[in-house]
Amino acid sequence: MFTVENQISGKAFSVSDDVSILDAAISSGINFPYGCQKGFCGQCKATIIEGEVGYDGDIPNAITAQEVNDGMALLCQCKAKTDIKLAVSELDSVTDIALKMLPCKAEFINKLNDDVVQLFLKIPGSESLQYLAGQYIDLIHPEFEPRAFSIANAPVNSSTIELHIRIVDDGKFTNYIFNELEEKSLLKIEGPKGGFYFREDSDMPIILVAGGTGFAPIKAIVEHMITVGIEREVFIYWGVRDEPDIYMSIPEKWSRIHKNIHFVPVLSEPNIKWNGRVGFVHESVLQDFEDLSKYEIYACGPPIMVESAANTFVKHGMKKDKFYSDAFEFAFEM
Repeated sequence: MFTVENQISGKAFSVSDDVSILDAAISSGINFPYGCQKGFCGQCKATIIEGEVGYDGDIPNAITAQEVNDGMALLCQCKAKTDIKLAVSELDSVTDIALKMLPCKAEFINKLNDDVVQLFLKIPGSESLQYLAGQYIDLIHPEFEPRAFSIANAPVNSSTIELHIRIVDDGKFTNYIFNELEEKSLLKIEGPKGGFYFREDSDMPIILVAGGTGFAPIKAIVEHMITVGIEREVFIYWGVRDEPDIYMSIPEKWSRIHKNIHFVPVLSEPNIKWNGRVGFVHESVLQDFEDLSKYEIYACGPPIMVESAANTFVKHGMKKDKFYSDAFEFAFEM
């Protein structure tokens, strides 16, 4: 096992001698740029500052002999032979990532409760989707209008996409997914999309506010933080109608295992005995934080929830440029 360290970002990860450096980076949650992953496009080139890499067979066509002599390497194809120090600009903005249309199949369908399904999509072959934690894709079926769904898994396996889909009463596509879609069915995705993504270049504590299936991109963000070892203080508030609507137990598990992660579920209309928080989720945040000036806040969920949170939080010191949302563009109340 070897260590690869990026001299630009200071991030490091482990790699075995039988796995490409790019695959190891992706598995470690490191956002190295890449494209085809087949050695054709050359988007994953990096400068090797120290150490030795090798290729299985001939050097791929996407990198020239002169580039190799100059210390360049194609990360999707090369493997470490020693500890490596390299230089590559990691992706930290949606403008750095190409939009793709890709085929996929429904690999696994899991009903999480009476109206939410967990759908895992598999991108076939050696194709993959590079994205930042928090972004979304359009899911495409020829018989329905495309629908946007947030990606619920961290970008550590970019050939598998996890979605959390809530059935909508008059939604033809969501009803099809919930009641008729079968495993191995073929679909398409287009993405990644959206300016909602986790900003890593900060050390501010974070408040994550989710409503309903708005938990999906929150899950991706927290999983990414855990994978890359980011230990900023995180406060997760998940607002739902009733206790069965908390369709995953994973945030409670995070809070038990990681001392920097805290979880507060909030029910707006509990129909059973409930000893936790009751009311609107953004109001629960304000119960705990009178001054929001020193926090980054990410909000995901119904537009009315996001707008209420934004306009309430700004009155409690939140800086407008530290509020990130996946709902829609809107103006803060003045």
